[in-house]
Amino acid sequence: MKKILIAALSVLTTGCGIYNKYERPDLGTVQADSLYRADAAPDTASSIASLGWEELFTDPCLQSLIHRGLEANTDLQTAALRVKEAQATLMSSKLAYLPSLQLEPQGNLSSFDGSKTQKTYSLGGSASWEIDLFGKLTNAKRGARAALLESEAYRQAMQTQVIATVADSYYALLMLDEQVRVTTQTAESWREYVKSLHALMNAGEADRATLS
Repeated sequence: MKKILIAALSVLTTGCGIYNKYERPDLGTVQADSLYRADAAPDTASSIASLGWEELFTDPCLQSLIHRGLEANTDLQTAALRVKEAQATLMSSKLAYLPSLQLEPQGNLSSFDGSKTQKTYSLGGSASWEIDLFGKLTNAKRGARAALLESEAYRQAMQTQVIATVADSYYALLMLDEQVRVTTQTAESWREYVKSLHALMNAGEADRATLS
């Protein structure tokens, strides 16, 4: 009985080690460079989206056509006017924070018993300042800024569409010109081939079946 009690106490004593305080293992310092492949080189190429259209399309003829398209497109001109209007509205909403001044100049002419005419002038003025207690001015400025961003985005989208349309048409025409050139060369090659066969046939080195 005594041996059984000692064995039980031994098991309970060693079992208490299960609930020891957790200690985080030392994994060392992980370098940021080790998280990536050693042979992975940073991408230093500029994004196409960050390039201007004149950098993207370097053909002088295409650039001239794009300039003409941007100047003649009425939708783009309307979008540019909307941007200017939104800019003016935003400026007006910013000026609403400043005090409003009002001047009232006055002048009088008076003469008594034929005496020399006397001139009197007076300048009156008043100032008022609207306090933005309920956020009216702030909301108006935020709305004007949002309208400006929307107008600029629309103008940019219209400009991109015009540039893309001109460039697509230009390259399509270049492709068709190249197809015409290749077809012309092919037809010329076939004519030379037929002439050669005729010469061989006249020399008796080819028969008429070769031309069929």
